[in-house]
Amino acid sequence: MTSKIRSLGVLLILPLLSISAVTAFVDVPSANALTKRDYTAPNDQPLTVTYGGNFVVCGDHICGPGEHAQMQQELSQAQAGKTVNNTMQGHAMASDKGQSMSQTMTMESKDLGSVLKLSNANLPLVIPLVKGLYDGKDVYYITTEASDSTIASALSTFTNFPVTFAPALAKAPASSQANIYAFKNGVKGGGVLGFQPNVVDSIPGDPAYSPLWKINLVEWKDATTATVLGSEDDIMNAFNSGKITITPTTIVVNCPIVQWSGNKEGTILAGHMKIRDSISESGAYGNAQVLNIDTDKMQVTFVAHRGFGPDGSTIYYIATDASQKGPADALGIILANKTQSTISTSAAADLYQFSNGITGSGPLGFQSGVASSKQGDQYYSPMWRIQVITWKDPSVATVLENVHDIASKNTMTDTMVAGFIVNCPFFSADTVYSHGK
Repeated sequence: MTSKIRSLGVLLILPLLSISAVTAFVDVPSANALTKRDYTAPNDQPLTVTYGGNFVVCGDHICGPGEHAQMQQELSQAQAGKTVNNTMQGHAMASDKGQSMSQTMTMESKDLGSVLKLSNANLPLVIPLVKGLYDGKDVYYITTEASDSTIASALSTFTNFPVTFAPALAKAPASSQANIYAFKNGVKGGGVLGFQPNVVDSIPGDPAYSPLWKINLVEWKDATTATVLGSEDDIMNAFNSGKITITPTTIVVNCPIVQWSGNKEGTILAGHMKIRDSISESGAYGNAQVLNIDTDKMQVTFVAHRGFGPDGSTIYYIATDASQKGPADALGIILANKTQSTISTSAAADLYQFSNGITGSGPLGFQSGVASSKQGDQYYSPMWRIQVITWKDPSVATVLENVHDIASKNTMTDTMVAGFIVNCPFFSADTVYSHGK
């Protein structure tokens, strides 16, 4: 059973910016959907959503009073007496050094009626691009979360798009982070603080790349002598020459790079995230997560996948990168191996996907996933520790749409950690609808 689950896992998928903005965070325990949660307790309240995510979607609209319960009753009646038969075959080949395994899994589902057909299961989501610099060349990235509330608010204003406050990211180990440099003065430009663009220390294709950036503040001692610094080497040379100061912060932002221009050595070529031709409202998950990259309009269109929040509310998420090559290739996203080190920390949270049972629009062809936290929850993080739920007897499977459902069926299911991290920023339904194409 363990090897099968691991096989499945591979296929899953600032107007003001200063040190004073950093606050000390209390320890955040690892989120676990299988631990029953007390929704009345002040320290365990996942319902305080910053951007209005407490909505359940019925069809193409927000559910009216009692409408969702009626839909669930109709779904249960439609499923009564029906079964799902799933045949799974897989093999795994271990590497010579006993490292992570490369697996192939084929799955066949005989649809006998137990289907969860979520409307608007896949929707386009337009996210603003931010331009940065690497080795003197342009890179384009999105900004989705920040570990500091003041910075999240300022970045939301800067991008005109909701940037979620995710305090759990403050717990990201140093080994999972890369460096980004923001300029407090110098050459005027389109940077976050009104000066030159931010500089990053790595791009996709570089083992040092991570979407989790630690913010470093750069300030010219004599702003009248400032020039554009296009690379980390340029910044360090200026620092060593006594021209600038560099102030590291403890603020971590999630800024996945979408398009890049390559490095100066020529060992990493210019590239961008894999692009798909179309989107199916309720079809397959897909092996590419971007519909369009437009650097003239400074926007990128992602496929937003519908899922369940810990309380059963509707959430949407995109996928940008994974910590292992297998799932990254399967989903058509970036490999960011450095984020693997978040897996055993509270900087990551649990996202439950299903390997059998009710057919649906999840990444493995079954029901949509259930998250252990969502935006506004102190445990929320876009670094998802994928866990796979398998029904012991698929013929008795029912729809599990919140953490209580998962806990109530834990004697009928097996849950295994897939062993990798996927960067899947969450968005509320109203954000997706208001920023759809």
